[in-house]
Amino acid sequence: MAVARGTGSPVIFLLGLVFTAGCVAASAWRLFCVIELTPVDHASLAAALRSGRQRLPADPLHALEVIFAATPRADWECDAVRAFGRRVEASQALVGEVMTELDARAQRWVRVPRVCASLSSSFGFLLATVALRAGLSRLMGPLLESSVASVNAGVFEALDVVAVGLVGAAFCMAIQYQARAAVRARVAASERLVEVMETLRAREGSTLAGPGPRASVDLLHVKDEVPSPIVEVTAVASKGSL
Repeated sequence: MAVARGTGSPVIFLLGLVFTAGCVAASAWRLFCVIELTPVDHASLAAALRSGRQRLPADPLHALEVIFAATPRADWECDAVRAFGRRVEASQALVGEVMTELDARAQRWVRVPRVCASLSSSFGFLLATVALRAGLSRLMGPLLESSVASVNAGVFEALDVVAVGLVGAAFCMAIQYQARAAVRARVAASERLVEVMETLRAREGSTLAGPGPRASVDLLHVKDEVPSPIVEVTAVASKGSL
């Protein structure tokens, strides 16, 4: 007696495949949010500022502010560098607020991969139950061989659907761990950048005025106003961004 496979309806399998693909896509969006957390690679920028400290201008924080103001979506970097233009007490509070904002950004969609992994596996088992029920409902055939073949087809279809759901759950969990590691690395790099900014303020005695004349910079001539070393290190950081 030959074992029939694939004689069941492909609708259940396709439904499970589409649902699993949606779960993986939603989880991948969480990783994308982490990768695009900031437009500048803070680790590269901090390293470049440390290595090129001797070539920096007299007011490096103001130069960084001008560069960040001309960089799309670099609002967090602008807020961070402007925080060091206040009094020491106010600066510490603003830096803490900036880091809290970064942490809030890093937690966007944080639970999505785990939820999607649970949904993918659960939906796979649900569709497997439906496939088995459909296979058992075909036991009313006139021949025993055809009835057994229908049951076998339902069993194989159920196994296929479960496999798709479990594979999708595995992908979602892998994305979850990857995003978690990326968040730790990005936050640690941002903390190093803030430490470098604090060192620059203490060493150079930089005093930003915050929102005011310096904040209204002509972005069309930003490269003419900012010293070339600052432009170079910021360009390196922008190229190194994921």
